[in-house]
Amino acid sequence: MSEFWATLGSWFQFFGHTVLPVAARELLRWLYDWQILISGILALVAARLWGRAVIRAARINARAREGKRPSLEVVASRTITPAVHEPLPQQLHALRECIRNTLGRMPCTDETLSPERIADCRKIAEFPFPDLPHADKLFLHRYEALRGKLAALKSVRDSDTCRNAWEALVKISMDARDLLGEEVSAASR
Repeated sequence: MSEFWATLGSWFQFFGHTVLPVAARELLRWLYDWQILISGILALVAARLWGRAVIRAARINARAREGKRPSLEVVASRTITPAVHEPLPQQLHALRECIRNTLGRMPCTDETLSPERIADCRKIAEFPFPDLPHADKLFLHRYEALRGKLAALKSVRDSDTCRNAWEALVKISMDARDLLGEEVSAASR
């Protein structure tokens, strides 16, 4: 048995002290001779990986942008041109201006609403809008949704927080902006 271990030890010594250093030297010499080609191939592989990552990120962003837009809106805006009343864009601008003024005076904190802030919210909730009998269904649906959010704003209480009122006002302003964008695109046709 000791002979076996002696033979095994001599093979490990031969392999570790003779074969490995020679193989490492030859590998380094080969890499040195072909270093330009190897670095060029590595640069091409890195450029390909980076390019694929950029294209993939662009596709993900494009899908995310497409997903935010309802497909019903795209079809409806191409096929139907709504009849737009002239005073509505002015009223939407006035509503958004009133909301901006209120948001400028209201902190976005978790404190309860003061009587002045409740009065501001109710003033916005009672903003006058005409009925629109001659618009397309999608436009009327979005218009009624805006009016519904304004009606829901009438029910603010002193137990509500400024943050909740702030978020409701921001959503109403965004809906008015979207509705205004539809009006502008419909009027420009």
